Amino acid sequence: MYYLFFLFLFFTIANGRFVISLVNDVHLDLKYDPTVNSKSQCQVNMTKDPTLALYGRYGCDSPFILFKATLEKMVAVNPSPNIVMVPGDIVSHTIPRLDGRFDDFYYNELKLTIANYTATIASYFPDVPIIFTQGNDDYGINYQVPDKTHRDDYYGFVYNKTIREIRANNISVRHRVIVGY
Repeated sequence: MYYLFFLFLFFTIANGRFVISLVNDVHLDLKYDPTVNSKSQCQVNMTKDPTLALYGRYGCDSPFILFKATLEKMVAVNPSPNIVMVPGDIVSHTIPRLDGRFDDFYYNELKLTIANYTATIASYFPDVPIIFTQGNDDYGINYQVPDKTHRDDYYGFVYNKTIREIRANNISVRHRVIVGY
């Protein structure tokens, strides 16, 4: 409900022209291999595919090159929207554990993916506030928020990557961008 109020307020401040760019469900796979078939989710495997698929393959998550190409196109269409919204599911389906076990290796992979993802979006939209939310695949265990052991580390990490390290999410920059001075 509060979001609707803020969107209305932002719309009013921007003189009736409020543009939101949306980056949704990317499921970025930093280990994508363009030579591997989808049976292995396009990661390292002995089964090669004769067709090179640099920008992705059906049945696999998004390679980094596709993510960057998408952001380049978004900037070409509108280089300065009022807000970029990222409603979650940043990381590959292969990272969160489906069996309910927490794994330090995959947890570090998850954090590496979030760090690359957020820094890349911020580099394409350096003066635009970016609103991130978490998706079910953005946790160490699918559909489960972090337990007591990892809660502070995870939320502290996400806060730093999605708010503190995004220059345009600074309140003074945000006010200048939305109001237009």
